[in-house]
This record gives sequence, structure tokens and C-alpha cells, in this order.
Amino acid sequence: MKSVIGLFILIWVGFLELDAQLDSGDDEAFFVGELTQLFRQPSYNKIEPKVIQKLIFDLQIGDELKKLVQPNQHQTLCHVCLAAVNHLMSKKLTVQLLFEKLCNIYLVFATWTISGFCEELFNVNAPILHYITEQSDIFDPQLACSILLQKKNCNFNHPALTWTTYVTPESTKKIPKKLTSDPNAKPITIIQLSDFHVSPDYEIGGVADCGYPVCCKKGLGNKRKGKEAGTWGDYRRCDAPPWLALDVMMHINQTHRDIDMVYFTGDVVDHAVWKASRKDNTKLLYDTFKIFYESFPNTPVLPLFGNHEPAPVNQYPPTDIDLTHSHKHFISQQWLYTLASKIWRPWLPQSALKTVRRQGYYSYTYNNRLKIIALNNNVCYYLNWWLMYNTTYINEQLDFMRVELEDSEARGQFVHIIAHVPTGNGECVQPWERSYVALVRRFAHIIVGQFYGHTHTDELKIFYDEDYLKPINVGYNGASLTTYEDYNPNYKVMYVDRNTYELLDIETYIMNLTHSNQHPNDPPYWYKLYSMKEAYNLKSLAPKEVDVVAKGLFVDEDLFQQYWRYYVRDGDPSLKKGCDQKCSRSVKCKAITTDWMHPPIEACN
Repeated sequence: MKSVIGLFILIWVGFLELDAQLDSGDDEAFFVGELTQLFRQPSYNKIEPKVIQKLIFDLQIGDELKKLVQPNQHQTLCHVCLAAVNHLMSKKLTVQLLFEKLCNIYLVFATWTISGFCEELFNVNAPILHYITEQSDIFDPQLACSILLQKKNCNFNHPALTWTTYVTPESTKKIPKKLTSDPNAKPITIIQLSDFHVSPDYEIGGVADCGYPVCCKKGLGNKRKGKEAGTWGDYRRCDAPPWLALDVMMHINQTHRDIDMVYFTGDVVDHAVWKASRKDNTKLLYDTFKIFYESFPNTPVLPLFGNHEPAPVNQYPPTDIDLTHSHKHFISQQWLYTLASKIWRPWLPQSALKTVRRQGYYSYTYNNRLKIIALNNNVCYYLNWWLMYNTTYINEQLDFMRVELEDSEARGQFVHIIAHVPTGNGECVQPWERSYVALVRRFAHIIVGQFYGHTHTDELKIFYDEDYLKPINVGYNGASLTTYEDYNPNYKVMYVDRNTYELLDIETYIMNLTHSNQHPNDPPYWYKLYSMKEAYNLKSLAPKEVDVVAKGLFVDEDLFQQYWRYYVRDGDPSLKKGCDQKCSRSVKCKAITTDWMHPPIEACN
């Protein structure tokens, strides 16, 4: 999920837009609505317009604001971002001053009862930001704004963003031998777990609406305000208590006896982005994967990193950064790769651990007919500051993916791809999305499943051919154990044909948080929410069949409401709020878009 630091840029440009409205005399309700959306705050302090105006002009770009505001909102955001980065590069603003001013705005608006957030957040990110601004050969306003605001259509033809990875020629394609399905053969059973976001200091009865990026933590918030956190979690901005992670493992172990593999698609660490540290993350990763090992002692567990595993959050640098630099201790994430190579050792061969130690990716051969390619695609995430230092280092994993796919194609082997960040949501930079989709198109005949996490939602991803006419592959999101926010915890059970290696079905299991918190002394009741095949009346999970569901969302309201229920896993607050027109468009378009810049239909532009 987004870190607060990533939101700062959006907050900045949002406030600048609001200032134009202030000058025109629009009413305060507009500001409150916009600010609430920008800050994602369920509650807020009222601010006088003149106070907002002063805070904005403290950022020293008031003159640029008056010159640059355009009728087109996205154009305005782009121009303001360019002015901001220009000021950073010309030393009119320093990174620290920018942080302080933006954080002052945030704090004035938020309903926090303690401080220290801004200083802590700046301190953990400052070494990286200083290194990039001092050492990068490509950092400039167009690159920074193209990355940070690509979802706002702020895209420039920057050389650092125009490359595409090498794709194997079609002329070498080899179709694997297909065996006949045996209806009596027991399928391969795979559990997918994702996005635990465990809060080790979760406090039962703690403040669940504290104004911080994550709540329900010991000592955070004013208990006099009420809104107490539940025993098993909270629908509001709270992550998972450790005992919830333990409970889901125990339940799976007792309920699903014949598990062949477990996929964990990332994010053990919670959303306390201002206090992320190597020490705390190391302990939490050790403790969590110990539970995996104890729960599945004889079952391969194939884990991934999420964007919250490093310290600071989101930061996955190139492997060739200058470690003689004065900030070397703070900028390298080698500690994380080394840690993973130790705690993942029970499940991965030495060949896989070698690439884990390099950049957190690997391949795993289940048998001579099925391989799993595990990517650390957090490197492509738009809030990874290192993309403003070097964009081509992420090609290392795309090359790895291609070589592994070529190898599997030559062997007549099918492939699963597991990764944390799904493509098509505007969260991976364009070179990655463009290249990844091209590789999927080339090798769609052997890729029999793609599985992601990150969004905390249960959603589809349909991949199409170059003409966007034929569905060729499908990606599935594992959703999350955390309830952050307004969701029910879940896990998935996937069934794969042992002969054809086709995906037969996916079942989603959940527990209702409202019910569990009403019975705090009882273990949560986990139950099957739906079967993909049964719920949508599918003959199979072939791309053309699943595409009927995805396209049907645009024309069948009953089908969309069903998809929305599963999307939020029957989370009570989500169902109560519903999904308005803007929400509906987003949910529908994400299901059919895998390259953010090239949605398959005009309605999603």
C-alpha cells in the first residue's frame, strides 16, 4: 500500500490546486472533501482557509502556482510537480525543508495526539533521498514527475522510461506436449496467503481511529476518544494482530490436509512506515516465517518480499550502488536479502538462494512439468525512490524471467509466476509493465497461472494479445490477511490438474471480523466464501472463460455486485458504503488492464 511519504507529493499538488479555489472564494466544504480524500483521513480538524493558504505559500512556490494553474486538472498537477522538483534542483528548497513543510500541513489537518512522526519519517528516508539527488545522472523534473504522477497522466518521453526488455522471437516458440486430464487423479493443491501486515504491538482496546497511517497500536492515539480495537483486528486503519496470523495457519493445517505448496505473495510488515527499522523488521520476519515452518514442516513454502519488508519502506536499490558513500549503511538492502536467504533456506534450493541474495527473486522447480518463477517486482514500484537514480537495473529480473521461460519452453514445462505488485494499476513504472506484458504475450502458452498480492483486494487481471482482441492469460490476486481497510481476512486454495497443469478452480476462505470480535474468546470461524468456477458458472478457468466474467462487469450490474462482494470479501463496512460510479469504473477497468498506459477499451482511458 502507499506510504505516507509517497502521498506527500500528491498532498502538495493537491493543496496547490486548493489554493486556486481559495482565491476564487469557493466554500469550505470543497476543501474538506478534497483534503479528506487526499489524506485518507476518516476524521479531521477544521482549518481556516487563510491558515491553509499560509501553509501553502510557506512552500515558496506561490508565484508558480498562479502562473501554472490550467483548466485541465492533470496538466495542473504535472506543472506544479515540475516546478517543485525544479526548486529542489536549484536549491530553493531542500529535501528536509520540503518534508517539514508538507508534514506541517499534514499534522495541522490530522487528529493526532502525539508528534514525532515527521522527524522519524524524514530520518529514515533522508540518506536515500540525499544519495539520489547527489549521485543520479538521470534525476530531473520530467523523470520524477513521470514516475510519481504517472497515474495522473503526467507522462513525458523521458529516455530513462522508454526502454523495453528483449523479448524472445516468436519464431522460436515451442508448444509443450499436452496430456489428457485424468478426472480421478488428485489435483495439486496450493495455498495462497498474502499481505499479513502483522502489528506486533497490536493492542486490544487500543485506538482504532488515531489519525496515523496505521492504528490499534500500543501507546498510539487518545483512548478518551473511544473507538476501541477489536480482539481479532479492526476494519479501520489497523493491521493484523500476531494471533490472527497464528490462527489462520492453525486453521489451514487442520482443515486442508493434502497441501502440495504454499505461495506467500509478500508483506509481513505493517503500515507503521514512520518507524520501520531493520531490527524490528528482522524480528518480525523471523517470527512470521517460523510460524510458516512450524505449520507446514513438510510442505514447500515459496515466499516473496512485499514493498513493506525493507527499511525504509518501498526502497529496493540497484545492486551496484556506491557503497563507499557516507550513507552506505542506510541505503543498502543487502541485509534483507541475506536474511531471506537464511530464513527461506528450509524450502529453497541453493540455486534459488543465490538469486535471493542478489535481489530477492528466484525460480523453483516443482517437477519436470511445473516451474514457479518468483519475482521481487517491488523494484518497479513507483514509490521506490531508486527509480529516479536508475531505471534499467530492474531489467535484471525481466531478463531472468525471460531466460527461465525460455528454459521451460525448451523442456516442455509449464510455469506459475508469483509476484507482489500486479501490473496494470499504474503502480509499476512503464518500462516494467510494457516489458512484462510483452513477455507474458510471448510465453502465454506455457504460463498457466499468475498470482499477486499488494492491493488487499480479490481481483482478476486479464491479459490480451497485441490487438486486445483475444484473452491469452489470467492473473489472480490473493487479497490479504490484514483487514486494512474495511476487508475481511482471507486465504485461497488453488487446484491444478496433475496432467495438464491447467488451473481447475480457486476457493476463497474468509472469517467475518464483526462476528469474530463479538465472540472474542472463541477462535474465528473460517468458511468458504466462494469457488471461482461455481460462483461464475464457468466451464473452466481458461482465459476466454474468465474474460467473459471480466467483460460482463461492464454490462451486468448483478454480476458486478457479486464481484464487488468478493472483491472486499464481504467486509461489512465496504458493503455498507457500497461502490459508487468512480469506484465501479476503477474496479472494472483494473480487471481488464495490464498495461496502465494502454487500457483495452476507451471507457478505461
